[in-house]
Amino acid sequence: MRESRESKIDRLKGELIKAKEKASEWQARVRDIERQITEQENLTILQAVRSVAASPEELRDLLDLIRSAKEPPAMNLTKEE
Repeated sequence: MRESRESKIDRLKGELIKAKEKASEWQARVRDIERQITEQENLTILQAVRSVAASPEELRDLLDLIRSAKEPPAMNLTKEE
């Protein structure tokens, strides 16, 4: 009886090692896919920026305009009486 319990524990430990190895492989794959997605997004952004016929100063002004449009309006904290 004791022998079979020990063999079952050994078998489970072996399964655990294999599962951890697989999990590590999948985590590496996830990181690689995320890196590829970021790379493709960056290439898309670069292509879009390069396709615009504008000077670097004009592009900076345009980006500033976009940023300011996304910011919430400043709230007036003083009470009017």
